[in-house]
Amino acid sequence: MQAAHLLTNPAVPRLFSPGAVDIADGRITWAGPSREASPMEGEAQNFDGLLMPGLINTHAHTPMVLLRGAGEGLPVSTWLTDVMWPREGRLTADDVRLAMLAGGAELLANGITTSHEMYFHSEAVANAAAELGLRAVVTPPLLVADDLASFGGWPEQLEATVEQADRWRDHELISIGFGPHSAYAVPEKPLVRVVELAQKSGMHIQIHVAEGRQEGDALRERTGLSVPAYLDRLGMLDGQVLAAHGVWLSAEDIELFAARQTAVAHCPCSNSKHASGFAPVRALRSAGVAVGLGTDGPASHDRIDLFEEMRMALRLARLAADDAGAMGPRDVLTMATVEGARALGRLDLGRLEAGCRADMIHLDVSPLYPVVEESDLLTHLVYLGSPALVKDVWIEGHQVVENGYVLTIDVAQVRAEATARARSLAGL
Repeated sequence: MQAAHLLTNPAVPRLFSPGAVDIADGRITWAGPSREASPMEGEAQNFDGLLMPGLINTHAHTPMVLLRGAGEGLPVSTWLTDVMWPREGRLTADDVRLAMLAGGAELLANGITTSHEMYFHSEAVANAAAELGLRAVVTPPLLVADDLASFGGWPEQLEATVEQADRWRDHELISIGFGPHSAYAVPEKPLVRVVELAQKSGMHIQIHVAEGRQEGDALRERTGLSVPAYLDRLGMLDGQVLAAHGVWLSAEDIELFAARQTAVAHCPCSNSKHASGFAPVRALRSAGVAVGLGTDGPASHDRIDLFEEMRMALRLARLAADDAGAMGPRDVLTMATVEGARALGRLDLGRLEAGCRADMIHLDVSPLYPVVEESDLLTHLVYLGSPALVKDVWIEGHQVVENGYVLTIDVAQVRAEATARARSLAGL
């Protein structure tokens, strides 16, 4: 493939104009300036615009698309207990599969090639992602709540997660981890069991950490510890852990995350919608913590759009620091690609370099004008970019979006069915 512009590594950044990429068996074999590309047999695909790594969504509840906008204006704790969990307890596996197909089509069309999903009926989530051709890390949520009793007791839920991981172990796109919801929604005994199973299996853990101020205050009153310190006492941070949100973290918490190599998924749009606070992203990254970006759920933030998340992350960081230089476009573009991959423990994603997976997006950059200096293109991409720029998407070398249209499912039919299902769930 050849393109007018090729971004191989946003962290450097390495931009070649024009550039070329060679792919074999789902992996990048070579990428660089077109003038250095080896002669090839047959005709190369040529693209105007920009080829770059696919975007990586490090924290998502995409099937919430059926509940999009529910509980508007509520703080996180009330929104969960009074609105979301009662409704989610009524969802069937068919509901979730349909919702994941609908929401997953948005992910693909919006340039997201990997999504870290936590949602109920996780087998339906995994099956839908596989049908879409989406790369997904699926972490079945573990909660202990009366509204969610239909999902069974926690021992049975954890056993089912281990069995699910075995079923998907050899799949090229889908992997399974543990998803204890949070320290406030899961008692200590099941959290300890998650730690034991993760240590035995090598599976990773995704958990909400310090999303709201109340969460930390309540736990400190009960245990005398911050949320990260409490999880560390249980041994959880000794494994591969991604902490979602990480808003209310102290300097000591940040040092602990850095020491334990705990990653963080920053969800700036969701945090701002619920007035959860300013996550200390700059301090986390300065300490060496891998910080990716997440869309959270379409009910906690209505859009599934990492372009918007990049802009919001940049602006919130500058506001929190009262410093226009606190974070730049390259920082957030890195978080949406290379650093997001590192947060998921996937060093073969987020870059278009030899040995990496061929997860790529092609963007129309004609609206990003004027480009006076080479660096302007990436700056404009962050400030002006949107899903409307996404023309083509490849995952594992297979094209899943062409000229803006998802190829793997009938999107119009899925959206019509999802709308009917959402109205039924709302009692309309």
